[in-house]
Amino acid sequence: MSQRRVAITGFGVVSPIGNGRDSFWRSLRHGDSGIAAITRFDCSTFAVQLAGEVKARLDLPPDVGLIASHDPKIGFGYAACVEALMHAHIQSFDEQTLLHLGASLEIFDLRKAVHGGKPDFTALAERSFQPGAQPLQIPLDTTARLICQAFGRPIRSLTNCSACAASAQAIGSSFQSIRTGRVRTAVCGGFDSMINPLGIGGFQLLGALTTENHHGAHACRPFDAERNGTVLGEGAAVLVLEEMEYARSQGKTILAEVCGYGSTLDAHNLSAPDPDGDGALRAMRMALQDAAIPPTAIWHISAHGTGTRLNDEVEAAAIRRVFERWQTIPVSATKSMTGHLIAAAGSVQAGACLLPLLENVLPPNPSLRKVGSGCELCHVQQPETSFTGEYVLSNSFGFGGQNASLVLRRAHG
Repeated sequence: MSQRRVAITGFGVVSPIGNGRDSFWRSLRHGDSGIAAITRFDCSTFAVQLAGEVKARLDLPPDVGLIASHDPKIGFGYAACVEALMHAHIQSFDEQTLLHLGASLEIFDLRKAVHGGKPDFTALAERSFQPGAQPLQIPLDTTARLICQAFGRPIRSLTNCSACAASAQAIGSSFQSIRTGRVRTAVCGGFDSMINPLGIGGFQLLGALTTENHHGAHACRPFDAERNGTVLGEGAAVLVLEEMEYARSQGKTILAEVCGYGSTLDAHNLSAPDPDGDGALRAMRMALQDAAIPPTAIWHISAHGTGTRLNDEVEAAAIRRVFERWQTIPVSATKSMTGHLIAAAGSVQAGACLLPLLENVLPPNPSLRKVGSGCELCHVQQPETSFTGEYVLSNSFGFGGQNASLVLRRAHG
């Protein structure tokens, strides 16, 4: 059975550096950072005081806005999906559409479990069953439910929770569903926000976040010699994928082509990657093999690049093992501007990869000052760096050793 080609026909984004793809791409090409002091809650007792917050207000339907007031990521995912569908000129889902989104953890509000200064789950249960009461936790499939209520029921709706690789895996799985003919259209990506006391506090306890708050906008420094942790971000990005010939027959604008996907699992540690980088290496090689291209065809890599000591070294080493000419392949690290969007990171990076393919400009790593030992790559440090290549690779490597790599190709007439 012949495999179908897969086009990207829509893209929507909500991010710390801009809502909407035009604003997002403009900030990327200029190297603008969205990292600043946390305003979402009082973090004065936290060692970590920086995050990449979504700053612009979203125009949401009242029912979505109400839920988003309790869990912001719901609104981020909904808004990004609406924008992507609008750009793809899709007004409703049909029996040939797949909805696949990646998410992370539900928000758990400890204050709701405390009554009279003590944990009181009897009182919590009684309040939870009162008319109009908000649940203790908003289910992860809530965003998909709200989208389906607005646009109709797709043939399948999936929400997966696989840490920092979640949205890249959602895109990759959707790509495979279209290529093999199971569906004609896929709306895919991810959404997340962990800028809350439990999210920031949990990552702080893991030692994953930088406490060098004086660095402000440039606190997240992927591959830098003085990097000492990542910065949490929030937002969402959604792509519309369509079977290429169908998209062309409908007169759709083709933004780019998805042509390869690889996904692996280290099974090494709950939070640390395999120090040999074998999982990351296999994901990249699998994506290249899936795209039926040699490593020499890749002319840009969007790195996972978290800014943590171990992750950056492991990823850089894996890239050097896969690509013999690594010294000439420009590598970007967009988390230096957005922070780490956890489950949404992969889809936001995929959206960032559209910038060089559509506007011939590479996103930089503006926080990189001195390349750290073991992080040697061809890093893009300056804004407005030109690009003329055909294929790009995007990496997403998450907790628990979840790895995903995507290959995107420039659109051709």
